[in-house]
Amino acid sequence: MTTDVVGRIWREESARIVAGLARLLAGDVGLAEELAQDALVAALEQWPTAGVPDNPAAWLTTVARRRAVDMLRRRSRADAGYAELAHRPSDDPEPEPPDPDEVADDVLRLMVVSCHPVLTREARIALTLRVVAGLRTDEIARAFLVSEQTVAQRIARAKRALAAAQVPFEVPSGAERAARLASVTDVLYLVFNEGYAATGGDDWLRPALCDEAIRLAGMLAELAPDAAEVHGLLALMQLQHSRQSARVDAAGVPVLLQDQDRTRWDASRIRAGFAALLRARAAGGPPGPYVLQAAIAACHAGAPTAADTDWPQIVGLYELLLRIVPSPVVALNRAVAVSMVDGPEAGLRLIEPLRAEPALARYALLPGTRGELLARAGRTAEARAEFRRAADLTESGPECAVWLDRATALGPDPRSGPSLDAAVTAFLERCRPSTARSYAQTWHRIRRDLGADLPVADLTAEAVARVLVAAWSGVAAATWNRHRAAVRAFAAWAGTGPLDTMLERRPVPRRSTSALPSTRVGELVGGAALRERVLWRLVHVSGAPATAVLALDVDQLDLVAHRAGDLRWDAATSALLARLVGDRRRGPVFLADRRPGPGRPRPAADLCPETGRGRLSYPRAEYLFKQASGGATLRSLQPVVSTGGG
Repeated sequence: MTTDVVGRIWREESARIVAGLARLLAGDVGLAEELAQDALVAALEQWPTAGVPDNPAAWLTTVARRRAVDMLRRRSRADAGYAELAHRPSDDPEPEPPDPDEVADDVLRLMVVSCHPVLTREARIALTLRVVAGLRTDEIARAFLVSEQTVAQRIARAKRALAAAQVPFEVPSGAERAARLASVTDVLYLVFNEGYAATGGDDWLRPALCDEAIRLAGMLAELAPDAAEVHGLLALMQLQHSRQSARVDAAGVPVLLQDQDRTRWDASRIRAGFAALLRARAAGGPPGPYVLQAAIAACHAGAPTAADTDWPQIVGLYELLLRIVPSPVVALNRAVAVSMVDGPEAGLRLIEPLRAEPALARYALLPGTRGELLARAGRTAEARAEFRRAADLTESGPECAVWLDRATALGPDPRSGPSLDAAVTAFLERCRPSTARSYAQTWHRIRRDLGADLPVADLTAEAVARVLVAAWSGVAAATWNRHRAAVRAFAAWAGTGPLDTMLERRPVPRRSTSALPSTRVGELVGGAALRERVLWRLVHVSGAPATAVLALDVDQLDLVAHRAGDLRWDAATSALLARLVGDRRRGPVFLADRRPGPGRPRPAADLCPETGRGRLSYPRAEYLFKQASGGATLRSLQPVVSTGGG
């Protein structure tokens, strides 16, 4: 029981203890936290036998201050402030009662320092939870699904960064104060969000993390009573957390907002949220992002049923929020609100440009939200594909279950035929290796954006054009034509009918590449490593494009006849090829420097079965030649001037 008492007291008082020590130690937060931890260890050792003191917080403060005095005396620091502290009596039974206003200021300073912009976002979160919230390293690690060592390293790096930057233990004034408070509120909201909807793992909710963020936000609101955004953040947290009991079913599966039993929402938290929102408005000034988000949450909290929600007001609030915070996530939420007022097609039109946003490329709620609107619009097959795509993107087990259940609820797909993923895989396997590599990028993007499970029968020219225009409208004409060719080839193979009717071929401007003189080629080849020497000489002697030479496999070589298919070379080149290939009998002739990493799998045709190394890529070969030649391209090795037609 004593351990539980110590833990509770530490959680409640650690911020005040550390903050007071940091002020006395000229802002050394790391040292202050270590001394406070020493006092905690002393409590765990002494209280079980001596009993919990009448004023445990004062006891911890006294022990921590005595240890600070002893340390300062040992170090014999010359600083006048430290010297004065070191000469204070160290045997007082209790410290003098601190000024409440001074303590409050210290805690605010501690929050501001822990969330200093010199630290990374992860470091701010870890340090805030450690020194302000009083959480142990293992508790922080469990909350964010990382190892204790990772958390410990983040905290240690944060302390070193603060010390190196000589961050003063103070709350700045004016515009800088507002910016620093914004940093604190952002960190607290990140902590809250990880508890509200976990980004990974088997648990959808982590209520303890939400409670801790709300406690710290409440403390911050009392310390900064004139900061509207702080009260707005507290209101937002309270209103969102009021839904906790209704957000999962008995099996722990998440329940979406429109399906929740609102009688299970926590009325006391809703009242606290409305009260904080009123305080935010009373602080004056134009509403900020947290105040506007809290106002949106209040619209939901004030509606007895989902049907009673004031969606027009929510649309107006999102439009204000989008002006202040023009982010794609806010735009996505606004699209949902618009769909509730003007219908799902209106929402889908607003979502369409967001699909090209790089920030949303791995955001599961984008396809999930689009799936909801497609289902409402009666476009069942597309909705099913979007729900499955959302399930593939999320790293949260419960969220994945939600999207798969949404897809299943739409019923089985009545159409027969292969999925887009299966058809594209089969198509690329039938292509020559060099062609498959060329077409793979095109179809990877189409599969990603339209959904791997989309039936090939549902693939349309309009959908394909939308993907290609969003992804590559600004690329060079030759690159655009390559993507178009990939679409045409697949359509001809799959028998889908034309898929390129909305993709016009772009004229490629004629250009020539001057061939390097043979003497210059000889100089480059003579000074190169064996692999590059063979590649460059082979391109020069055969007159073939570098792509064709790089695509050569060992079993294609006829070193006696000095040829491989239509490629021909001389005896000297065959001798070099024999040295390069050695005892290998299969696989690519030209190999990369190392084996491909686990995150970059290669087709079997591009791997050497004897070494495990991949085929040398054209971009890498081009880079090496440019480095050696001072900027020339591999095309300049060909003795004949190359031209490209429209």
